[in-house]
Amino acid sequence: MKIHEEMKGDVLKIRLSGKVIGGPELVELKETFQNAVNHDRLKVLLDLGGVTWMDSSGLGVIVSGHTTLSRADGEMKILNATKKIHELFIITKLITVFDTYTDEEEALQSFEE
Repeated sequence: MKIHEEMKGDVLKIRLSGKVIGGPELVELKETFQNAVNHDRLKVLLDLGGVTWMDSSGLGVIVSGHTTLSRADGEMKILNATKKIHELFIITKLITVFDTYTDEEEALQSFEE
């Protein structure tokens, strides 16, 4: 898994690519969410368009990141969830927790509402 961060105005866009599965990369992803909070980057757009596979550990870290941000009065939104990941969100009922988008501009604008 690779993690790429970039600022889009006041929104931190985190793009993941590869397999989001258990291992040291998940520790890095968890730290990425914590660092966002530590630096007052409380609007996070998580781009999953490059993710080829996600297991329960990966899903757990994303939920943990969402919780970390929420506790700091921040928010995380999901961009470009693949069909498989979207189905995973539906099966786990996380679709009711995450705001998901397929259009980056629309997702970025949603933080302003």
